[in-house]
Amino acid sequence: MKATIILLLLAQLSWAGPFQQRGLFDFMLEDEASGIGPDDRYDPGLEPPLGPVCPFRCQCHLRVVQCSDLELGTNPLKSSGIENGAFQGMKKLSYIRIADTNITSIPQGLPPSLTELHLDGNKISKVDAAGLKGLNNLAKLGLSFNSISAVENGSLANTPHLRELHLNNNKLTRVPPGLAEHKYIQVVYLHNNNISVVGSSDFCPPGHNTKKASYSGVSLFSNPVQYWEIQPSTFRCVYVRSAIQLGNYK
Repeated sequence: MKATIILLLLAQLSWAGPFQQRGLFDFMLEDEASGIGPDDRYDPGLEPPLGPVCPFRCQCHLRVVQCSDLELGTNPLKSSGIENGAFQGMKKLSYIRIADTNITSIPQGLPPSLTELHLDGNKISKVDAAGLKGLNNLAKLGLSFNSISAVENGSLANTPHLRELHLNNNKLTRVPPGLAEHKYIQVVYLHNNNISVVGSSDFCPPGHNTKKASYSGVSLFSNPVQYWEIQPSTFRCVYVRSAIQLGNYK
């Protein structure tokens, strides 16, 4: 009789599933009352459940979506669709790209933590001081392929650490004011505009100022300016002459 009972117990043990080690994260999920129990877990032998696709440049894990930097390009956005201060709560945001949309102005109230702002391929018509206010950490500003005809006086002063400015493929008729006084800017793209005159103090301050960083890239090609009429001293603060691109008007 005892032998029969022992055999039955051994048979039950052999039918039981193998022990599976469970991690701390599994218990934490159940403690959160997620509604997912041990019997509801995904079986790799079955077809994968249908669900939303993880957004581009994001990492997804269960109910958490981790995205770095607010990529909003190629959306039917208009300026009226971006509220003033919409990004203010993101105190560590360093990169924003709103390209190829229908916005007509630089969104106001952007977080001061930004180091890169890309607004290329929109319908922006001018750059004003209000749009760049408070962007003290901005190092790169992309505004190419817009309809910008003017840069307001004092606008660049709101971006004191700017190093790279892209304003190519716009409707500018003059070099943006404030470049000569800017301390750190080193790369300026102004090709494919309507600039017809370049003054001797448009890029560099009068005389030799060692406090201003030298330009490593200035593009002015495909503008109606007569490049042979530009004074050589105009580019006195350019690091090397090969950094200047002139001529080849479209």
